[in-house]
Amino acid sequence: MKNPEAPATAPAPNANVGILLLSHGPLAEALKETVGVLEPDQEEPLGALSLAWDEAPERASERLQKAIAQADRGRGVVLLTDMFGGTPSNLALAFLQKGRIEIVSGVNLPMVMKARALAREGKEPSEMARTLVEKGRRAIVAAGELMETEKRPA
Repeated sequence: MKNPEAPATAPAPNANVGILLLSHGPLAEALKETVGVLEPDQEEPLGALSLAWDEAPERASERLQKAIAQADRGRGVVLLTDMFGGTPSNLALAFLQKGRIEIVSGVNLPMVMKARALAREGKEPSEMARTLVEKGRRAIVAAGELMETEKRPA
């Protein structure tokens, strides 16, 4: 599959990097809906593509190419996939363009919310990807261990 071409026109002066959620089953759509409830006043568009469990890879790749093109407003796209090595992530790799189309796997809700904030700040795709990996890692906690740490005497 061929990488999507850069937009024919220059990006709008205030255009931000596009964000596209990509998953097996309904996860991408569910994350998008959840973020819409948690941050209802945000104007930053968020794309979502949920692949059917039995979807042919060729069809899924075509849909992904269209979704990337739709998400790209001239400054590139960051794709947030459910898990590295899965079909969505593997299909996305065909569209990877250093500095223009970046992929971060292992998406979680705090990561999606941070992605929107970074896009609003005007960050570039590569910087967003690095920051989102760290945000995603920091957002994963074992509550029991956290509580034990807080209860320990100094």
